Amino acid sequence: MTEINPITKLNEFSKYEIPKSRMTVGLQNKYRFPNDYGASLIYAPGSYGLELAVLNFSVNPEGDLEYNTPITNDVLGYLTWEQAVEALIKIKELPSNKMEDEQC
Repeated sequence: MTEINPITKLNEFSKYEIPKSRMTVGLQNKYRFPNDYGASLIYAPGSYGLELAVLNFSVNPEGDLEYNTPITNDVLGYLTWEQAVEALIKIKELPSNKMEDEQC
């Protein structure tokens, strides 16, 4: 079985990364995928270790926390880097969440 290098895999997600304001301490990356879902990945004092939250961008361009996906109904905490990459892949593969313009 081939091991996944999580840092290399995270680099593959860099094209989906949202430019961010700098955190004083810790790491925060936000991602937005073409399906209008995304993720907030945080590792900082006060977080649940390496933590990931699913984001929904269909209404708010900043992204809202999404608790109704097959990925999770809460924040995922105390993840390994491998688990974080696996969750990002699953979020990227979710069916499109884009709001369709209503035709009158």
